[in-house]
Amino acid sequence: MGPEVTGFYDALKSRRASIEARYRRLTPASARLALDAARVLPGGSTRDTVRRHPYPTYIRSGEGGRLVDADGRRLVDLWFNATTLPLGHADPRVVEAVGACLARGTCFYAPTGLETQLAREICRRLPSAERVRFTNSGTEAVMLAVRLARAFTGRPLVAKFEGSYHGSYDDVSWSVSTPGTGPADAPEPVAASAGLVSAADRVLVLPYNDLGAAVRLLETCARQVAILLVEPIANRMGLVPPGPGFLLGLREITARHRIVLAFDEVISFRLGCHGAQGIAGVTPDLTTLGKLIGGGFPVGAVAGRAEILEVSSPDRPTRVTHAGTFTANPITMTAGTVTLDALTPAVFDELNATGGRVRGELRRIAAGKPLQITGAGSLFKISATGAAMVDHRSSMTCDAKWEELASLELLTEGFFLTTRLHGCLSTATRADDVDRFLAAVERLLSGGTAARQA
Repeated sequence: MGPEVTGFYDALKSRRASIEARYRRLTPASARLALDAARVLPGGSTRDTVRRHPYPTYIRSGEGGRLVDADGRRLVDLWFNATTLPLGHADPRVVEAVGACLARGTCFYAPTGLETQLAREICRRLPSAERVRFTNSGTEAVMLAVRLARAFTGRPLVAKFEGSYHGSYDDVSWSVSTPGTGPADAPEPVAASAGLVSAADRVLVLPYNDLGAAVRLLETCARQVAILLVEPIANRMGLVPPGPGFLLGLREITARHRIVLAFDEVISFRLGCHGAQGIAGVTPDLTTLGKLIGGGFPVGAVAGRAEILEVSSPDRPTRVTHAGTFTANPITMTAGTVTLDALTPAVFDELNATGGRVRGELRRIAAGKPLQITGAGSLFKISATGAAMVDHRSSMTCDAKWEELASLELLTEGFFLTTRLHGCLSTATRADDVDRFLAAVERLLSGGTAARQA
C-alpha cells in the first residue's frame, strides 16, 4: 500500500476523536441503554452484527425508509435489518394483514393453510423450487439443507467457499471473516468461532471465483461431498458477484458427481422475482431462503427438487425430521405472502434501477480513490481497498477501521449503514434521501465538513 493510499485513509482516521465525540453528543440515550445492556448481556449485546464502537444506536421505531433512535433523531435506513424489509418499515399492507391475523391468534399446534400459500408463491417464483419446508431463520434453513443433502446422497462432506457466511450452524462456520490460510487455490478450513470441533471429514473449503481450483478440489473427494453451498452474490466478502461462467461451472461439476448444489439466497432473493438464480439462468437443487420471505418476522425456508425434499416426508421409514414450535406460524406466513405479492416485476425493476443509480453515482464520487463499489439490484457496498474485489482474500485487503469510521460519520449525518458500509434500498426509500446520502458520501470523501444531520 503506497503512501498516497495510506494518506487517503489516514485523513479520516485522524478525525476519529472528533467523530466519536460528535456521535456521543448526539446519542446520550443510546449510551445509557448500552451501559444498561452490559449489565445483563455479554458484551452488552445479544446479536454480534449490530455492535458498533463506541456503542450502537438504539432504535425506537421505524416507518417507511426512516428510523427514529432513542434520542429522537430521524435516520435514513440504508440496511433495513440486513436486507429483510424490501417494502420498508411498517408497510401499511403488511401491518393491516398482520393485525387481522394477530386478532385470530399468534400460533397453533396445527397447520393453518397460510404456509401453503407462501410455499406456492415461492415455488412459482424460484426455478429450483418444487417443494418447500419452512424454518425460523436462514441459519436453520442451511442446517436443514445440509441434513437433507446428507440423507439424500449418503455422504458426509459439506463444501463451501472461503469467505462465505451461511449462518451460525457448526458445519458451515468455517473460513468466514478470518484471514485465509493455506494456498489461495486450496484454502484450509479456519474456525469462525470458538467451540467448534474439527472440520476434518466434515467441511471442504473452496476458493470463490476460481472455477478451475474449485473443480480440482471437488474432483479429489467428490464421492464424499453431499452438498456444495454457494452465494450467488457473496455478502460478507463485500457483495462480490460470481465471475462469468462460475455458477454454470459449479452446476456442471455437481451434476456430474451427484452433489447437491445449494444456492444460499437468504439475501440474493431480493435481486428479482426469480432470485439470483433466475438472473444467472442456473438452477440449483436446493435454495435456502430467509429475511424478506417473512415480511419482517423470523423465517427461513429450504426450497428445491421434490425428490430431495421428500426425504423429510413423514411417511418414510427413515427420514430427516424437522419441527420447530414457531415454524410456519400464521403471523410470519401472512407477512411473507403480502410482501411477495407486493414485489411485482415492475416494482423490482424500479427498485433495482435506483440501486443501479446509487452504485453508479458512488463510483463517480469514488473515482481516483482507493475504494471499490460493488453490489447488484438494490444492494451496494463501499469497500476501502484499491484492489479489485473478486474473492475472500482480495476482500481482506480492505481497511476495516476506515470503513467503520466512515460509517460512524455517516451515522452522525443521519444515514444508517453497516459498520462495513453495506447498504440496500427499499420501495419506501425516498429519492431525496438518496440524493442527500450521495451528497454526504461526497463530502466525506472530499474531507469536507459535516452538514446538518437528517
